[in-house]
Parts: sequence; C-alpha cells; structure tokens
Amino acid sequence: MSKEEALRVAGRFLDEAYANDSTGWTIVVLPDGSYRYHAGWAVRFDSQEALDSGQPWIGPMMKILLVPDDGSEPEFPPTNIPVPDYLEKLAAGEWPEGGGAR
Repeated sequence: MSKEEALRVAGRFLDEAYANDSTGWTIVVLPDGSYRYHAGWAVRFDSQEALDSGQPWIGPMMKILLVPDDGSEPEFPPTNIPVPDYLEKLAAGEWPEGGGAR
C-alpha cells in the first residue's frame, strides 16, 4: 500500500470514528509525521484546534492510527506501551499475548 492510499484510508476511518464525537474536534491527518512499519503505515493525526492553538493536549489522547497493508481495519495502538515497542512486538509475534505477527 502506498503512503497516499494509507492516508486516504486513515482519513476515512478517522472521519467515521469521530463523526459523532461531542468534542467538536476537527481531525486532520499529518502526512509528514506518518511512517512505514513492517506491516503497513503508522499515520499521525491531530485536531486542527491543537495545531492552531499550539496546545497539544487539545484533541484525542492517541494521535496515531495503524493502517495495515493487508486491507484489514485500521486500529489505534494500545496506550499502555510506546508505539515503537508495540510495533516491534507485533513484528516478533509477541502481541497480542501469545499471538502471531502481522
């Protein structure tokens, strides 16, 4: 999957995920902060309100979305482990507990 396609998939997913959110945040995908991982793309996003105000605490707590190359549903990584560590565990087949690599 190309980066451009991953950004489109992420944008559609985030639009749906935040469609009924009562916060009123405007979610924007950040292409420059997005990067490739072993099984897809880690797509960065934020709220336009945080970007405009310079206050990073405005907007969602998790600001990264994983978009797998295999076409499966994008997912937010868990918040209890740093994203690079989580991606390493996925690649090694150590996440989920006893699960296989993606």
